[in-house]
Amino acid sequence: MRKASQDASGDPIKRERTGVQSVERTLDILEALVEFGSEVGLVEISQVVGLPLATVHRLLGTLITRGYVKQNRQNRKYSLGFRALQMGNDMRQRFSLRLEARPYLQRLMQTSGESANLAVLDDGEVVYIDQAQSARILRMFTQIGNRLPAHSTGSGKAMLAFLPREAVEGILRRYGMAARTPKTVTDSDELFRELEQVRALGYARDDEEHEEGVRCIAVPVRDASGQVVASLSVSGPAARLSDTRVDAVLPELLDSGHKLSARLGFAPEPIQAR
Repeated sequence: MRKASQDASGDPIKRERTGVQSVERTLDILEALVEFGSEVGLVEISQVVGLPLATVHRLLGTLITRGYVKQNRQNRKYSLGFRALQMGNDMRQRFSLRLEARPYLQRLMQTSGESANLAVLDDGEVVYIDQAQSARILRMFTQIGNRLPAHSTGSGKAMLAFLPREAVEGILRRYGMAARTPKTVTDSDELFRELEQVRALGYARDDEEHEEGVRCIAVPVRDASGQVVASLSVSGPAARLSDTRVDAVLPELLDSGHKLSARLGFAPEPIQAR
């Protein structure tokens, strides 16, 4: 294998460094471990990244503590840890999720006339990973990768509702329940009552709770294990997304959530006759 820090002639490659040195060095080590693909010793890593043994050893110690690297105690060699592998798997799953969700987003946008969104819960925050934008001049636009609080969004509540209570409490302690608008729910007991209703009805609402003049309805999306991994939502100006319009859009949204979940392998248990 060619050393990652050398070119074809064997001379060291001088990378342009524009970021934080410690971060650059840490990423060099992770990339080297990816390229090796198997367990490797400290000396080999040091040679590949062009750093002193002591520096590599110190950075590896931090990566081991965070779970990105693991060390075989018998031969003292290093390889990628569970956290790094999990992140790669999460990215593959999200890419697959976006591909599967795209037809449903398009259909929801066309039938509702409003923007349709796909979001996931990442470290307690709502992250939008895809959107089919409405063709109307006045429409809701969400930048992909945008992070929003879960307690004030329909997408967030559609996912929070299916987490264990203690997990939701942890998220609320971490991020708080800031009032984004006069309608934002800022009391945890009130939010838990609403989440119970979301579980019963199968969908969540954001009635101008995150942004004044904007309404949203959202449904959970499950994977093969039955875990809620995302949400589908339709959002638009409150003047257009009236209660009557919500009632008209909701069946299509629920159907899309069920069908997307089925595409991801979810098979609900049949209801037993009494």
